[in-house]
Amino acid sequence: MHKVIIVCVLFLLASCAIEDAQPTREKQLTIAQNFMNAQQKKLLQQMAKRRSIELTILDYSANSIRKAIQQNPWAPGFDLIMLDGLYAQSKLTGLSFQYTEPNYAYIPIGISYIPDSNLNVRYFNDLSTKYLWAAPENKASSILNLHLAYAYRKKETNKKLDSSYKKLVRGLKDHKLSYDAYQLRNTILISTYASHLNVLKKAVKKREFIFGVHEPNQMFVDYMSLTIISQTSQYTTAMRFVRALHQMRDHNQYYRNLFGLIGPKEVNGLPAPSTLIKYIEK
Repeated sequence: MHKVIIVCVLFLLASCAIEDAQPTREKQLTIAQNFMNAQQKKLLQQMAKRRSIELTILDYSANSIRKAIQQNPWAPGFDLIMLDGLYAQSKLTGLSFQYTEPNYAYIPIGISYIPDSNLNVRYFNDLSTKYLWAAPENKASSILNLHLAYAYRKKETNKKLDSSYKKLVRGLKDHKLSYDAYQLRNTILISTYASHLNVLKKAVKKREFIFGVHEPNQMFVDYMSLTIISQTSQYTTAMRFVRALHQMRDHNQYYRNLFGLIGPKEVNGLPAPSTLIKYIEK
């Protein structure tokens, strides 16, 4: 009888050992994203490892993410979506999610310039009247246009405002140069803060960055979003990672610089992402 009991106990212990040795599905997480470079992915992998999460990061366009969700809403092949930008977010309009945070972080749009005694650029308006400029990426100038459209949203019923808006937009267009290596070394650039920190300033160390808006604690921004798909079995793990991303956004300067972002509490009076997305269609 004692031998039978001992055998049963050993069998139970062996079964537990085998179960513990198997990967725990609830600790796995797959992120679909549209923008990360190798350094950014490495940092997220380090964050996941510290929390005993097995993380997979997939490279998807926003359109591919939408297609995957439409084909299989509850198991598209990923659990958490990180999107960089309003234009990417707009591709997911009309889909349902278990959790969504369209303004997880702000990506400032501003003016990257090389200090000079004859240069006194401070605002975007200066680039429509005083200085030539270029754009190393279409994203920054496109987001600027969305914010200007929103700022002058009452122009249709106000002739003076409409005239000012048209003058500003026409001036920006007339002062824009094609971007090339010469512009990188010499010219004022409209860029994202991320591009300034991780590309432009690394190429030309003297470059500095200003937000280009008159009001203090105000700026034009693009938005980084976090979204958890509907009915994912990894919801608990995804929310743990979302909370970790919040902590990094608010308290880790290396993370903030690497992604070129700031937190929502640092800026006043910005329109909601859904508000600006409406101007994409106009």
